[in-house]
Amino acid sequence: MARCNFSISFSGTPTELAENVRAKVENQGGTFTEDASGGIFKVPLLGSNINGSYTIDGQQMNIIIDHKPIFVGCGQIENYLNSNWL
Repeated sequence: MARCNFSISFSGTPTELAENVRAKVENQGGTFTEDASGGIFKVPLLGSNINGSYTIDGQQMNIIIDHKPIFVGCGQIENYLNSNWL
């Protein structure tokens, strides 16, 4: 399965972003772990998971999706994250 790679711009601080993302991931029954430079997440979706990692570079969240349901496209994930995480 091909990995998804994309970047999302955000405002505020990386700490605020991490707190916001953590709350949203955990509300969906997922897990979220971070440190000063990035982290990993796992979100359940339709009997499978979306697994990924991220790094922060300035006001960019660089995301790599390592595992996703086959019928969910990278563009769908990116659009969802832009609409719901930030």
